[in-house]
Amino acid sequence: MVITEQQRGLLFVLVGPGGAGKNTLMTILMQRLPTLQKLVTATTRSVRTNEVEGIDHYFVSLERFHELLTQSELLEHTEVTPGKFYGILRTPVEQALSSSQTLIADIDVLGARILRATYRDDVVLIFVTVPGETDEERLDNLRRRMEERGESPALIEERLDRARLIELPFSADCDCIVINADRQMDTALQDIEQCIQQWQERRKVV
Repeated sequence: MVITEQQRGLLFVLVGPGGAGKNTLMTILMQRLPTLQKLVTATTRSVRTNEVEGIDHYFVSLERFHELLTQSELLEHTEVTPGKFYGILRTPVEQALSSSQTLIADIDVLGARILRATYRDDVVLIFVTVPGETDEERLDNLRRRMEERGESPALIEERLDRARLIELPFSADCDCIVINADRQMDTALQDIEQCIQQWQERRKVV
């Protein structure tokens, strides 16, 4: 099996309800699969201890962020809290895909939709959820996890409403569905690795 010189890279997007463990899974996957590279987003918030420019985020001023938005350099953006914006930069994504790199990201539903619409043939959506035969059972599991983490009741209700209305229904639009059960994270990791391998194989030619 050889890869054509023109082969583009792939962007694997982990998407799903808050509390499903997407970020933890992504961190471990990058340790286990060195070829995976994190999709680095831009943010206007301050650098935190141990964060590195260009690895954790691209840290920009609010003025620069608005310039990027005006110049159509942001594929999508959101204001997480007043004055603190996050966004996906167009140029790094296109450079990575055109140079056959494999990217991974933990993105919300809105960002996942935009990435899929923009790079339809290059984006693989992996839906990460919790066990449950019905959405209500899944929501109960999510509630328990968030309560165990000590999240406030108001935040829990906000995240559950978003899961019920936006995130859980989005599973129907995803390419792979992974269940991240309690104390069975390794199974979820293996399922994601298998999904990644299958889609990488599709990019190869004899």
